[in-house]
Amino acid sequence: MKLLQFLFQAGASLLIAFIASFSSAVIFFNYSGYENRSDRIFLVAIPTLAIAFLLYETFTRLWTWFTQRQPVILIAFGALAAFAAVEFGLPSAVSRVYYLGMAALAFVLFAFMLPAAPVVERLRPAHSMGHYFLGFLLSLFPTYGVIAFLSGVFEDRFGVIVFTLTFTIVGSVVGYYLVRRASQSLRDGFLSNPVNLILVLSLPLFLAGIILGALQYPAMFSLAYIQMPGRWFGMWIASAVVGGAWGLLALEQVELRGYARSFQQTKLFAFIKDNLPGIYAGSLFFLINLIIARALNHPTYSINSLIFEADAGPWMSILGYPEGHDVNRAVHPLVLLTLRPLTSLVRLFVADKWFFAPMIVVAAMNGLAVLLAWLFAKRAAKNDAYAFAFALILGSTAAHLLFGSLTETYVFGMISLILFAVLVQADEKRFAALVPAGLLVFGVTVTNIAQSMILLFFKKTFSFWRLVYYGVIVLTISIALTALVSVLYPGNQTFFFVPADLAFEGRFSKPIYEGPMERIVERVGVVGRTIFLYGAVAPTPMESLAHKNTSPITEFETFNYRSHEMAWYNEAAYVPLVLWLVLLTGAFFYFFKNLRSSPHTPLMVGLLACVAFNYLLHMNYGTELFLYSTYWTYLLVFFVALAFSELAGRRWFEVVLAAFALMLMLNNGWFILVILRGLDPYLSAV
Repeated sequence: MKLLQFLFQAGASLLIAFIASFSSAVIFFNYSGYENRSDRIFLVAIPTLAIAFLLYETFTRLWTWFTQRQPVILIAFGALAAFAAVEFGLPSAVSRVYYLGMAALAFVLFAFMLPAAPVVERLRPAHSMGHYFLGFLLSLFPTYGVIAFLSGVFEDRFGVIVFTLTFTIVGSVVGYYLVRRASQSLRDGFLSNPVNLILVLSLPLFLAGIILGALQYPAMFSLAYIQMPGRWFGMWIASAVVGGAWGLLALEQVELRGYARSFQQTKLFAFIKDNLPGIYAGSLFFLINLIIARALNHPTYSINSLIFEADAGPWMSILGYPEGHDVNRAVHPLVLLTLRPLTSLVRLFVADKWFFAPMIVVAAMNGLAVLLAWLFAKRAAKNDAYAFAFALILGSTAAHLLFGSLTETYVFGMISLILFAVLVQADEKRFAALVPAGLLVFGVTVTNIAQSMILLFFKKTFSFWRLVYYGVIVLTISIALTALVSVLYPGNQTFFFVPADLAFEGRFSKPIYEGPMERIVERVGVVGRTIFLYGAVAPTPMESLAHKNTSPITEFETFNYRSHEMAWYNEAAYVPLVLWLVLLTGAFFYFFKNLRSSPHTPLMVGLLACVAFNYLLHMNYGTELFLYSTYWTYLLVFFVALAFSELAGRRWFEVVLAAFALMLMLNNGWFILVILRGLDPYLSAV
């Protein structure tokens, strides 16, 4: 009996060791490069004997350990290991020996996963392994996406393996809790509402639609931008499978050591729990805007003023180029002290692919804007479904889809204004919060400080003289910081308080009173149409052939000041346009109806006053006014959200808002693709 046991253990150990050693010798150790047969024998035999000895020594204990495990867990781990091994080895298989290599790799991966087997047995009575597996699958998407998007940053296999293991372990644990929460929500929470479920599912579908649409214009967007290099795919799968198993170990420790319970007592957990739909919406719009950003922003894209006169090329360099770039615009006094350091922080993680940093930061700012819109609407109506619809509406507007992706200052000005509006809505009175927020607003674009002061005035946050004092504090600190910027970046920044520097902006302005009456009437229509329509529902952009750098290229406009033509709407675009006008009209009706009784009236008056300020400003400033649409689109969306807050919770109104959000996605997604189509021929020739 002992002889048979010895032969079985020795034979099994030798077989496994030979498979691993021979396949490794052929695939990795240049087996065919050795001319002498004796060298080949030693190359295979010595590792075989070493591995067999180690296996034989541990065979009895391993066998005893195996017999104590639940077979279903071992089978599941074995299937995952085999799948990963096939994915790793099959694409490069050139001979039958590679199949032996896949078997050896499957054995190795299985061995690495085995420590998690007893953990599964302990967790199964109180935890759903189905939830954990779904959480593991969810963690694969961001892991794949990061490696694919930053494929030029990951330079070796070790980096891919370490990142995948780390991210999958953490992601599987977080994914488990998220899936568990989603399961509960489907039964009796947010997702049990069919309207909410449709909107939640619409975001990944919208993301997929943007990707598929952008792929139709290969010069603008290539599958390689989001596809993991083939040489890394197998390593990613193999590492992810092991990381998913080790995540079970992490999950057990998180709960045994009380980390989960401790985290549940924190304010951060309470914020995440209360605002999970908003965080989800912001995260998905970050990905949507990042895809659009990757299509619109190119490091070779030095041509300016093509996309509604936006200067994407210089601002990409100002924000992300390691050596920097001159700003020399007095109206953006603190961008080198606020925006560039933020982008530089992200640049630490993208190696020499510096142009990724501005894209990531710009997309993240728009994702944050969507989350803030959720917070604003939820505070107004105390209803999650209502807040989620308005978060999606804001993120889907033409202004946010485009300028939340294009590398420019507008997304930063917009997020600073939205943050300030949220603080004002919350009755924030502390200078410690409002002064930094005001500095951010002023530092991105000086004229925006007027909006913050208007909101404070009508919300009656301060008395008049305290408001004046607040304005003086913000202004004086801004002057000092602008001087500091010029010391840190000599010759890169002009001064907003020097008339000669500020006069540069005069080239973009023309006092309305200097024109004939027909031009004044025309300007009233252009400004009104741009503010109330274009920012929310994108029109069909006008395309003209411009000559930049001696090359013909398509230029996009909503108004041509030479021909006095204006963009308008075609066919299906009228549906979301009409619904938007109905919502705006209804919002004004409810505003006047509840003028004296609504607690939101002071803030709503402030929002309308900010719209009026923008109207008056752009009667005299700017040619392509759509460029500034982020500065007022949020005002209108927030006004509508406040006006209809008493309808929150009514199913028919939820359906109306959901329908409008879906229409915006379709219309404004098409608007983005029109721009990609127009620019594709130019970049094809670059």
